[in-house]
Amino acid sequence: MIKVYYDFVSRDCVFTGEAFENEDHSLVLCNNSATCPAADILSAYSSYGTECVKYLQGAFSFALYDKKQRHLMVVRDKLGERQMYYSQLPTGVMFSSDLKEILRYIKHPTIRPHELAQPMRHNYPIEPQHTWIDQILRLCDGEYAEVDEDGLIIHKYFRRDYTQTFSGSKEQAIQQSLELLRKATQKCFDNAPGPVAVLLSGGLDSTSIAAFAKETQQEVHVFSAGYRGNNNRLIDERDVAKRFANDFGLVYHEVELDFRDFQNNLDELAPYLDEPAFDVNCMVQYALFKKVAESGFKTVLHGVGGDDSFYASKESQRLVKILQLHNQFIQLYPAKKHMKEYLSFVMRHWKHLLWPTDAAIASEMNPTPWTYEPYHRFAKNATLLCGEDEINFQGLYVEHRYPQHENIVTHYGDLFSNYATLMGTYLCNKLCAANGVEIRFPFMDPELVTFLDSIPLDLKFDPERPKQFQREIMAGILPDYILNERKRGFEPPFDFIWKMCGAYKYKRIKSDYVFFNSMMADRMIDNLLKE
Repeated sequence: MIKVYYDFVSRDCVFTGEAFENEDHSLVLCNNSATCPAADILSAYSSYGTECVKYLQGAFSFALYDKKQRHLMVVRDKLGERQMYYSQLPTGVMFSSDLKEILRYIKHPTIRPHELAQPMRHNYPIEPQHTWIDQILRLCDGEYAEVDEDGLIIHKYFRRDYTQTFSGSKEQAIQQSLELLRKATQKCFDNAPGPVAVLLSGGLDSTSIAAFAKETQQEVHVFSAGYRGNNNRLIDERDVAKRFANDFGLVYHEVELDFRDFQNNLDELAPYLDEPAFDVNCMVQYALFKKVAESGFKTVLHGVGGDDSFYASKESQRLVKILQLHNQFIQLYPAKKHMKEYLSFVMRHWKHLLWPTDAAIASEMNPTPWTYEPYHRFAKNATLLCGEDEINFQGLYVEHRYPQHENIVTHYGDLFSNYATLMGTYLCNKLCAANGVEIRFPFMDPELVTFLDSIPLDLKFDPERPKQFQREIMAGILPDYILNERKRGFEPPFDFIWKMCGAYKYKRIKSDYVFFNSMMADRMIDNLLKE
């Protein structure tokens, strides 16, 4: 990593990344630009100026300073695969791909209680712009910042368009989706820094990536993880992964973890986390990335984004159905004008109308019901002292409100923007960087996602079978034991987790109860906010 400091229009702009300089001394600094090399960025900027962002594809975050124009632009990729933060400080504007890099220059950081507590409740940030530090903001997906003599301006250059413009048949939609997914996987091998590996869980997403990789690569190495002494097929998918690797001629590697490995991995990875994204799988991911690096690979492919692009969650589909019914119910008011329709609707759907009572929020327990009880037990008497301010967690509103006019498409778009980027890619980027490995996500290819968004819902969505459209795409490529397998979790044995929580002593937070997210938040705060 090269850190470059520029005194720019009486502002200190700090970049962290890979530096390239053009003949005209324009400078581009890339944060792990992945499938969009710095040379391509400079070429596009030379041709199109700031409009170049519309033509760039792939995963990137970068800063580009035009010396002649005395103009700085800082960009985050279209779907948010790479992070970028900024802060307007008394001394100037600051940008970095690491929140903690900016935090070092803030003398008196202020915690935003809601943006700390909500991720503790839901495992990941839900607010796209504000971070848990008041002085630090995120560039959101598809945004770029301009800094010149007039100050800082944020532009939105890409928005997902859910207009169903595709007019072909279902067979044509399947074929085009197949080709785009195949192309997205192959693009991940372009300009890869060294040998490429694939993470393999045994599910639809990872096996699809591995199958496409095998089509063009002579030798494909795959990495799986499991738990020593555990035969629960719901949390350990090595049996399917091994069978698939053998059938497709893949070179299989695995990591087997026990409690001691979990504790060691947690201690190693915790210092790298500067955002409250607390997936219990992070220890397993860290172990896999560590194994990938030790085996000599420099790039790894991951299936993040597949679940949200192909509608994987039955719980989400039930939630959206209830929201849609409430919206239909509201449209029948005043009841006197629609009495017949009103009574018929109530008779058919009265059970759904009793739950929930508020059409704007389907349930306090969604979208992460498994953390509802632990968080509220923790928050009952939890406090945090930061400077002279005391945060009382019990009084904070942490539930996830959904848009009033929700539907299945925008709901999954919301999950994509929150879960896939603010936790999935964030954690993968951090944990890979900690091991000197670059990560790429075929299912987050903008061309693929844009096309999937354009397909009419009745062609790509089956409310009775999650990911049915993806199964149809991969039919004839993946074996039936993959296509017909119900979705399995990849959660670690929770006795490992509760054992760690039981032994943990808070350093900054005060509470009678410890669960995984509160433990991780306490460690993050203690690591980053030194007195």
